[in-house]
Amino acid sequence: MVVFFVTRRLLQFIPVFFGVTFLAFLLIRAAPGDAARFFLADRGIDISNDALVKTRKDLGLDKTIAHQYAAYLSAILSGNLGTSYITKEPVAKELVRRFRVTLAVSVPSLAAALGIAFFLGAISALQQNRVLDKIIRFLSIAGISLPSFCLAVLLMVVLGVKLRLLPVFGAAAPLHYIMPGITLVTAAAAYYTRFLRGVLLEEFSKEYIQAAKAQGLPLFDIVRSSLKNASLPVLTSLGMSLAGLLGGHIVIEKIFALPGMGSYLIDGIVQRDYAVVDGCVLLYAALFSCINLCADIMCAYIHPLYEK
Repeated sequence: MVVFFVTRRLLQFIPVFFGVTFLAFLLIRAAPGDAARFFLADRGIDISNDALVKTRKDLGLDKTIAHQYAAYLSAILSGNLGTSYITKEPVAKELVRRFRVTLAVSVPSLAAALGIAFFLGAISALQQNRVLDKIIRFLSIAGISLPSFCLAVLLMVVLGVKLRLLPVFGAAAPLHYIMPGITLVTAAAAYYTRFLRGVLLEEFSKEYIQAAKAQGLPLFDIVRSSLKNASLPVLTSLGMSLAGLLGGHIVIEKIFALPGMGSYLIDGIVQRDYAVVDGCVLLYAALFSCINLCADIMCAYIHPLYEK
């Protein structure tokens, strides 16, 4: 049964993969701007008609979209993601390097945010409508409402410029990841605290929890049972959050000058570096599909009826 479930999910990935890659492939080429012009300008070459024609031919941009997409599919199926027009570096090599940076920020941030959210969400649900619950709800709403870029700039000014406790830009040392991590943790912890509070309150209202309270079971056992039965929406949401973070938080990476996935994609779009954009989208599609597949498998393991 589990094999059938996983196989079905993998088969669903195929049309999603081709649909996403084709849509991104088409949109970036339909966007205003000429990749050949960016290529010539980056190298300081005079942009003449002859130079544009030759560059388009060298880059394979003189062919139809169908021919370009067919060549792209043939290349990725052979394990070749192409070469950046601008840097002349293999896209696959650059993706690996930048993915490590994004991974170093996103995974610890999400782990810390979940630890905080589970603790505060459980307390808030247990103390419903009491002073502690109101304080936690206020803080979580404030964390959700505060734009990430505002918090990032505030941290840069206070911790980086005024107090000089942390470096502001780059990713050369572990200290460079602290401020981006704080920014990501704040937003994720605030969201999941409210999310878990709502899920637990719904679970607390069910009959089996009321019966457990009437029998005098320890509070810890009641909360543990509630979390297990409320895990489906949590795991589903967690899969989307993790996939999004691993795809690179574009705003945070640009503000702190982190050479991660998000900044790589933005640079590729701005410079019309088609190979970079195609490679990033391909990796995003694979990440979202794999992580959500893992989340579905965990849900099916915890709740066997889920896979049906």
